[in-house]
Amino acid sequence: MAKTETKAADMESVAQKKDKAFQEYLDTNKISGFGKQYAGEKGEVVIYRSNLQVKDATIPFMILLDNSVYTLLQFQVAAGAVKPEKKEKLSAYFNDLNNQYRMLKFTADAAGNVLLSVSIPAGAPHFEPALVIAILNEVEKLLNGEYDKLMEEVKK
Repeated sequence: MAKTETKAADMESVAQKKDKAFQEYLDTNKISGFGKQYAGEKGEVVIYRSNLQVKDATIPFMILLDNSVYTLLQFQVAAGAVKPEKKEKLSAYFNDLNNQYRMLKFTADAAGNVLLSVSIPAGAPHFEPALVIAILNEVEKLLNGEYDKLMEEVKK
């Protein structure tokens, strides 16, 4: 019986290991407010979703855990706010922000959403849920400090 359990644990995917570690961290630290869903043909992607309250805006975000050596945090800073004719001008502003905050990437997607992405190198053996939460908290501070200026630039 023990061999079967060991084999099952060994066959656990990277995403499953990250998910288990992250959920245990949330439970242990009594962190709530996340929804969880599975994606991919075999549920090999785990997505934790929640929101940040920044100024008067609710910023939806997700934490994407998959079988890669990365963990992705992505924030939808503004929905449909970037008009196609303003995208090029905003790119220069986003590049300035990206240079100032090197681990973050501000972009505008095809639908005009302002996105902020953080990619954390974190395969299963080196995945640290506390680091994910620490980065999430730092992004919240950054957005609270930059949000008004960012929205001013988007609305120009």
